[in-house]
Amino acid sequence: MTKIPREALSDHFQLRMEGRRLRSAVLMTYQFDPGFFEQEVLPAFFDIGLSHASPVRLLQLEDMIRDLAGEIAVYYDAGGLVVGDAGSAKLDVRYVPIQHNAIFHPKNVLLLVEDEEADEGGFHPLTLLVACLSANLTRSGWWENIECCHVEEIAEGDKTRLKDQLTKFLQSIKRRSPDQTRHAAIDDVLTFLRASEQRKQRSVGGELLSHFYRGGESLPEFLSGHIGNQMQGCYLEIISPYFDDAEECQPLNELIRLFDPKEVRVFLPRSGSGEALVRKELFESVGELLNVGWGRLPKDIMRRGSREEAGERFVHAKIYRFFTQSPKREISFLGSPNLTRSAHQKDGNVESGFLVEVPTPRRPYFWLSPDSKTPTEFAVRGEDDGASDVSSPLNLRYNWDTERASAFWDHKVTSPELRIADRNVAIGKISPLAPREWTELEEGVASAIASSLRNTSLVEVHGDGDKPAFVLIQEEGMSHKPSLLLQLSTADILRYWSLLSAEQRAAFIETRATDLAGNGTGDDLVVRAKIALDNDTLFDRFAGFFHAFGCLERAVRKSLDDKDDKLKRQANYRLFGRRYDSLGTLLDRISAQRETLDAVDGYVILMCCKQLCTEIGKDHPEYWSEQAENAKKLLGRFTELESVRDRLLKENGGDFGEFLSWFDKWFLKRAKPVEASNG
Repeated sequence: MTKIPREALSDHFQLRMEGRRLRSAVLMTYQFDPGFFEQEVLPAFFDIGLSHASPVRLLQLEDMIRDLAGEIAVYYDAGGLVVGDAGSAKLDVRYVPIQHNAIFHPKNVLLLVEDEEADEGGFHPLTLLVACLSANLTRSGWWENIECCHVEEIAEGDKTRLKDQLTKFLQSIKRRSPDQTRHAAIDDVLTFLRASEQRKQRSVGGELLSHFYRGGESLPEFLSGHIGNQMQGCYLEIISPYFDDAEECQPLNELIRLFDPKEVRVFLPRSGSGEALVRKELFESVGELLNVGWGRLPKDIMRRGSREEAGERFVHAKIYRFFTQSPKREISFLGSPNLTRSAHQKDGNVESGFLVEVPTPRRPYFWLSPDSKTPTEFAVRGEDDGASDVSSPLNLRYNWDTERASAFWDHKVTSPELRIADRNVAIGKISPLAPREWTELEEGVASAIASSLRNTSLVEVHGDGDKPAFVLIQEEGMSHKPSLLLQLSTADILRYWSLLSAEQRAAFIETRATDLAGNGTGDDLVVRAKIALDNDTLFDRFAGFFHAFGCLERAVRKSLDDKDDKLKRQANYRLFGRRYDSLGTLLDRISAQRETLDAVDGYVILMCCKQLCTEIGKDHPEYWSEQAENAKKLLGRFTELESVRDRLLKENGGDFGEFLSWFDKWFLKRAKPVEASNG
C-alpha cells in the first residue's frame, strides 16, 4: 500500500509561515464557527508565539491584525453558521455570508505574505499561498476529522497555470456577496495575480502542472479535459463522505464512462456503530459494477488515539486518485467536491479544488483495502449534515465609528417584520426591508446592537420561518470599539508605545493580562507573576514620556506616509480609536486618575498629546480633514482636562501662570536641528 501522507493542518500552515509575515488573507468555508476560527485557526497564520490563555491570545491577535497592511476576510455559507463553545467573533475580521441556491461549498485559504528579511534591493518579496481543503473552519474540520489539503505557492511575478482560474473564481465570489461589501483582501490578491503571468501549457517536461478548479464547468468535464487522454485505463480511487440519496451513483458512473478504469475502489463511510452512511440501493448498485468495490482506510489512520478502544474519526476528505503502475504515475484531484450530483454539475454547488501530479518514486497502490463487511444498517447523510437547519437572508452591520447599524435583506422579495434577540433577550424590531439594499436602522435598535456586541456578535433572527436563525453581525470601524478585555494604566500605555517588535508587545500583553486567563481556555498553562516596578524608571518620568510619544508619532507617520491608503487604518487605531493602547484611551486614564496622578506628569503628557496632534495635523492636512469629526472629538478632550493645568496653578501660585504660558508656547513649537558651524 502507498504510504498515506499525514500532518496536522495548523502545523503545516505554521511551517509555511516561518520567516514570513501576513499581509492579507481570504478564506472560504461552508460551515463556520467564528469563535473557533479566531481562537484556533488564525494563530497559525502568524509567525509568533501566542499565549495559551484564550482571552490573552485574542488581545495579542487584535494587536497584530491592527498592524496588517491588508485585511482578513472570511466568506461562508449563510446557512453554515455553527455556534460553538468558543463563542462568537471579536476581532477586526470581515465576515461575509453568501446566499446560494444550492450550497456555497468551497474550502480555501489564500494567504498573501511577505518575507521578513529584505532582499538585496531592500524589498520584502511577496508570495501567495493558495490552499484547497476539504476542512470547514470548525473544530471538527481542523481538529477531529480526517481531512485533505494541498497548498501551492506563487512567487511575485511568477509564471503560473493558476492565475486565470483563481482570478475568475475570486471575481465570482465578489459578485455573490451582498451589495456594498468591501473586498479589500480579495482585491489585494487580485492585484498580486495581475503582476503574474498565465502559463499556456498544461504540462512541463511531461509532468502536469497544478490546475485550479473553480466550478465554471462540471467536474467530470474538467478532469477529462485535463487528464482524460493520459489516464485512460488507469486505477481510480475515490474518498468522499457524502453521496446522493439515490438508487445509483451517477457521478461515479460518469467518471467510469470517461476514464474506463481497470479497477475502482470507493470509500464506504460508516457511523461509529457500523451502519453505512449511504442508501442501501446505492450501496448495492455500486457493488454490482464491473471491477468496482467498496473500500476502507487503515485502522491506524481512522483511530482517534493510539489505544485499541479509541473510537474512529469521521472521514471528511474528498480525494480522487488516478494512477498507473507502468509507467509509475499519479494525478490526484482534492478539495471540496463530494461524490454527488450537486458537487459535480456546473450549476450546482460552488466548489473548488486542485488537480495535481503527485511524485511517485515507487509504484502507486490503493490506499483503500476492500471492505468485505457487508453492512446491515444504512443511514443517508446529506452534504449539509451538521449545519443549521434554518438560515436567514438577513445581513446586519454595525459601525463603531458612526454608531450606526444597517440591515440588508439578501432575497428577491421584501422581508417580513423581523425581531432580533441575544439569547432570548429582545434587541429590537426591524420593519420590512426592501430586497437587496442596505437600510439604516433606528437609533434605538443601533444602540441595543452595540450593547449586545459587547458580549456576542451572534444574534437570533425571529419572524422568518418557524424557527429562529443565527446571524453574525459584521462590525466595522473596529478602531472605535472599546477594548473590554484589558485596561492599562497611563504608565503602561506609554511603555507599550515604546515597544518596537511584535514579540515584545505580545509578551507585554501576556504579562499585563494574566488576570484574564481564568476566564478562558488555557488558563492553567499561564504563569501568574507580579512584576515589581521601579517608580523612578525612565518610563515613569519625562525622558520616558518623550520616548513613548516619539515611538507613537513615528508609527503614525509611517502609516500615513505609505502609498497604500489601507495603512491609514493603523493611524486611526492609534490616534482616534478606543482600544487599550489608543491615544483617546490614554486621555481616559488621565481623566480617571487626575486627582491622584502627579500634576506635573499629567500636564507634560497632555502637552505631548497636543504636540502630536498639532504636528500630524500640520504635516498631513488631507488626512486630518478626512478625520475632521474624530479630530474634533479628540481635541475636545484637551479642554475637558484643563483641570490638570488648574491644579498645577493652584499648587504653585505666584508667577507660575506666566511660566506655564511661556512653557506652553515653546513646548508646542517643534525644535529644528541646527547645523554645526565649521569654524
